[in-house]
Amino acid sequence: MVKNKKMGKNKKLFEEKVIKYKGARHYLIRMEGEEHFKHHRWDAPAIVPLSRQSEFKKSYFLSGIEYSEADFQEIMREREGLPWYKQSAPKGETYRN
Repeated sequence: MVKNKKMGKNKKLFEEKVIKYKGARHYLIRMEGEEHFKHHRWDAPAIVPLSRQSEFKKSYFLSGIEYSEADFQEIMREREGLPWYKQSAPKGETYRN
């Protein structure tokens, strides 16, 4: 599965890829202008073992840098504002039917 996030006309910000390799699911990202993919996932581990026999263990990565689970959770708590894929509603309005 490969996703391209675009900004404006034909300008890619990043490309995501999810692969299965040696009994684990790997979440990868390649930023605009970079040649290689890196492990990256904002909301969960970037390497997720699919079985106990996998040679990989659950690992947290942001832009190719590995973090311990405690450090990753701390980074997530310090984030502010809405994620890039959500829009804020005007005060007093909801979009519910």
